[in-house]
Amino acid sequence: MSTVLDRRAALGLSLVGLATAVAAPAQAVGAMKHYILVDLKPGVDQLVLDRWYMTFHAPEVRRAFKAWQRNYVSFRSYLPPEEARAAYRLLYGRMTEIHFDSLADFQESRPNNIYSGQGLGAFTPPPGGWAAAPFTSTTASLPVNPQHMHLNTNTPPKQTPYLRWIVFFRYPDGVTAEQGDAWYRGSYAPEAAKRPGLKRYATYEAVSRAAEYPRVAELWFDDYAAWKAAFLPRPQLPAPPWGGRGLFADGLSMFIGENPDVDFVNDRRAIP
Repeated sequence: MSTVLDRRAALGLSLVGLATAVAAPAQAVGAMKHYILVDLKPGVDQLVLDRWYMTFHAPEVRRAFKAWQRNYVSFRSYLPPEEARAAYRLLYGRMTEIHFDSLADFQESRPNNIYSGQGLGAFTPPPGGWAAAPFTSTTASLPVNPQHMHLNTNTPPKQTPYLRWIVFFRYPDGVTAEQGDAWYRGSYAPEAAKRPGLKRYATYEAVSRAAEYPRVAELWFDDYAAWKAAFLPRPQLPAPPWGGRGLFADGLSMFIGENPDVDFVNDRRAIP
């Protein structure tokens, strides 16, 4: 599932406030994960986020929920060039990924948790406080494995990071999930999968019917140059039958690498 959480919310608010939003899953799922896109506000340096997040927030979240968390890692994002941001809604900051064995495990972690209390008061606020945090966050709760794999080629280890393009999207009001998916999987994705340089391409369906962004796509490239060759300028891909600009008209995205730079479960830092 995903939620913008008032667009002023920071990372902890995404974690604390999800229990109600995933109360009615759209489908039965096994292991699940949260993708949390953290977007720095204009003029804010990533070091401001990292000092608070790694020194205070992540350890406090880990203390509150470690009995249920299977994996808790974070990826520093690429800085998107202006030419890319002009064409697509690209965020800059971090993407955090947290795994649970099941939706039931996630839901069990919330009631009566003595470490997380009833909200953000149990967590150290970011610089400026929760109401004026220097970043916003958006969360998607998904099955660990994507439901749809459109392209899956080898991505062997290499000297430089791959570029993973994480895209949260939704269909316009009045377009049902069934109508949107029929277009996306039947027309759009088969053509998008043919873009030059694309290595992997998968899509997820969020676990909740109430998701703010109920679909997430993940596309892998060797690097930014390969992504640019495939998606700048905007390629001529099948347009949706309802009109408009298509898939990316109402969504948000981020560039990250394939490896996290911090693993909070194993208390390990790495060069991504």
